[in-house]
Amino acid sequence: MFGPLTEADLPAIATLCAGSLSDAPTIDELARTLFTPDQPATVIGDPTVGLIATVEGIAAVGTGGQGFVRLLVVAPEHRGRGVGQTLLQAGEEHLKARGLGSVTVGADAPYYLWPGVDARETALLYLLERMKYSRTEANFNMDLELATIPDDPGGWTVASEAERDEVRSWAVRHWGFWEAEMLRALDHDTLVMSRDGEGISAVCAYDVNRAGWVGPVASRPDLIGTGAGVTPLLGALHRMRAGGHGRVEVGWVGPVVPYARVGATVGRVFFVHRKELR
Repeated sequence: MFGPLTEADLPAIATLCAGSLSDAPTIDELARTLFTPDQPATVIGDPTVGLIATVEGIAAVGTGGQGFVRLLVVAPEHRGRGVGQTLLQAGEEHLKARGLGSVTVGADAPYYLWPGVDARETALLYLLERMKYSRTEANFNMDLELATIPDDPGGWTVASEAERDEVRSWAVRHWGFWEAEMLRALDHDTLVMSRDGEGISAVCAYDVNRAGWVGPVASRPDLIGTGAGVTPLLGALHRMRAGGHGRVEVGWVGPVVPYARVGATVGRVFFVHRKELR
């Protein structure tokens, strides 16, 4: 019934998502997150019915040995017929065959679509519980209306290709698990950074995996708690507003303070689920 899907199927995959999900990823976002060369997804299904996309964890970000479900979607007219269960079982079997010991739904950096299952997606939460997944953590996004953000403080620049090696070294040294996202932002001219006498002081990436999402945001460790990240954060927000965004989400938030101080409020909550594969 279900077979492998490839990058050539992206238009059909995007159409399935658009008709099935309230927060459907665009065809560009699907290309960025499902078919990236350094963490390609295995996509199984039928784009007129449903599909599952699984990935293997990248050891460089501390997730080696784990498998992840990046996307699971079933067309509304095919729900209630066991399609989701069949797809999830197919994804589990593929990951198990690859020698992976567990499967996690959510928290699948660096090319995630969501940081977990939206807490409002009751049908998917129901399916995961029925399939013996355990809820392991909760993540959340923060919402921000750009009309009310503070003034642009200046003092920031957009990272250029000429600065790629410097950005990579800085990321590897201080925030290795965000290296891929920072470099992807640099490649798309969406990495804002500030400097001090010791070099890069802080960065803010945006529109990395999802358009209208902010993050990651990072300061050099010795500057954490000093507000150093506010300058590139506001620079990024002003660029996003100039680019036509009216409202944005800060994705997969850690500390609340940096975003609350510019007007963000807690928004969507996502649950991460995990299952051991035997």
